[in-house]
Amino acid sequence: MITFLASSGFRAARALLLFVLGGCNLMNQIPKGGPPPAPPELVQVVRFPTTDNLTLEGWFLPGAKEIANPGSHQPAVLFCHGVQDSADSNMADFIKRAGYTVFSFDYRGFGNSSKADLTAETLAEDSWAAFEYLRSRPDVDPDRIAVYGHSLGAALALSVGAHAFRENIPVACVVSASAFSTYRRAMNDFFPVGGFILGGSDTPDPEDWAAQLGNIPLLITHGKDDDILPVYHAQRIASAAKDAGVPTEVVIASSGGHIIAYIFHSKLPNAILDFLARHIGPPVDAPGGADTSPAPTAP
Repeated sequence: MITFLASSGFRAARALLLFVLGGCNLMNQIPKGGPPPAPPELVQVVRFPTTDNLTLEGWFLPGAKEIANPGSHQPAVLFCHGVQDSADSNMADFIKRAGYTVFSFDYRGFGNSSKADLTAETLAEDSWAAFEYLRSRPDVDPDRIAVYGHSLGAALALSVGAHAFRENIPVACVVSASAFSTYRRAMNDFFPVGGFILGGSDTPDPEDWAAQLGNIPLLITHGKDDDILPVYHAQRIASAAKDAGVPTEVVIASSGGHIIAYIFHSKLPNAILDFLARHIGPPVDAPGGADTSPAPTAP
């Protein structure tokens, strides 16, 4: 789970820097989320295969509607977390509190998933494997799956959407929260000029994936004062998607930065919940009522 120590922004920046450096040649050095703690009540810990025969671990939390109607076919949200995070990430807590079914997972090398070398391509493949697993569950409506990711996970959420559109597989919508637009530009944010020389990847960039979403609705969120991935990344992703005819919405928060905007502030979580309600339907309150309020606002 993401911590809020004073150095968390530096660690996240270092993680992203290593990720984009030299076509991801240093990917194995990025800070990874360790094994998550014991799962909360109702969470189902599951394991599923990748295309190259590794095993990934995921956490499936049934939502209010599933709890009220066990075994029914319900919408779900696939959550792709960022670096130095894991399946118990609190970046999706506001979606869980609202009452949605949420499936989070750990990529190879993260948490309790198989240990293996990391590349941008294998992370995208792991995210696709998680999507396919979620679609296969009898208690999930495969036509009403939203894909939400934060930071690195947002880039991977875009890759899942683009892959699904190419394969003519339904995705209800994609939410890209605080993503980087290209590997080289993310690197250049840390090392001007040199970043364009050293950075890069042999896989498509997030803005390329955004342009390949076809008719899948896309929501892009970002913090205006994000000092890890500046807000221009959101603007570039939005331009690429809109130029390609992708139905795109953009919400920028005036404060909160890269992480806090989704934990203690309400503008971006509320925008995401509204977007989900329009595309996979609103959650149905469990007995006692689901908590749809954001976390307390930071002073």
